Amino acid sequence: MAHLMVMGALHAFNSVQQILLSELECPVCMEYMKPPITLCVNGHNICNTCKQKIPHCPTCEQQFLNTRNVALEKVAIELNYPCVYRKYGCSETYKLDFIGKHQDRCQYIPQPCPVNKLNLGTCTWTGISSSIMSHLNHKHKNLLYYYGNNSDCPFAISGFTPATKHCQLILAYNAVFCTRSEIKNGIFYSVLQYIGPAADAVKYRYKLKFVNKERAESLAVCIRARSLDEDLGEVHNSGNCVKLYPEQYNRFANEGSELAFRLDIFGVGSDDDDDDFA
Repeated sequence: MAHLMVMGALHAFNSVQQILLSELECPVCMEYMKPPITLCVNGHNICNTCKQKIPHCPTCEQQFLNTRNVALEKVAIELNYPCVYRKYGCSETYKLDFIGKHQDRCQYIPQPCPVNKLNLGTCTWTGISSSIMSHLNHKHKNLLYYYGNNSDCPFAISGFTPATKHCQLILAYNAVFCTRSEIKNGIFYSVLQYIGPAADAVKYRYKLKFVNKERAESLAVCIRARSLDEDLGEVHNSGNCVKLYPEQYNRFANEGSELAFRLDIFGVGSDDDDDDFA
């Protein structure tokens, strides 16, 4: 009997949660509103994002007030919000202070096929992050390099010239990456980008090593991976990538201005991540 009473109480609690959440549903975007929540003259609510886009209340066509629904905002703070990616399969719920952090790295964020953004082809596929690897293996296997899996490591790139742009999809550590290298205004840029939830890119580092065999010299640079969601130009400008200035490029290029280098990928905190640059 006590067990039945507890189950009944939980059901009632969940029902109340759903009722309160339904009151927080924005009439425009249909997502659950978060403070600040604004009222119109007739007392209808709208989320702050949608208020910036429309001139009148969508429910009654009246003017919005510069008045916030403080009572509803207090309710919102106490509720567990479902993830915005729930329609893709996520069942997580969090308080307002934590839901944003979860959504930044949710495994159910819908992603388009990366071959489009990387100009490696055209593909209409869209799916959750955890399905990207399966999709690439099934539809674009010819574009993939399998790092550390029946392949020689590290990944070697040779014959790079100022007229070359290099882009390669890589599968490593059960994750998907792309390495992108090019020369702009005489400066060589190379970056490894993680394909998946942007917040997870910090879990990986990569090392580029340049070798000039004639001078018996080498240069190694180790830096954190970036997210494919980041604009490549901004990554270059911010310095969050490997950069070689003309005098460095010429030092490690051969007589035909061809550059060779190798790429290593590490999980942050792994044993390899702490190795000296050999």
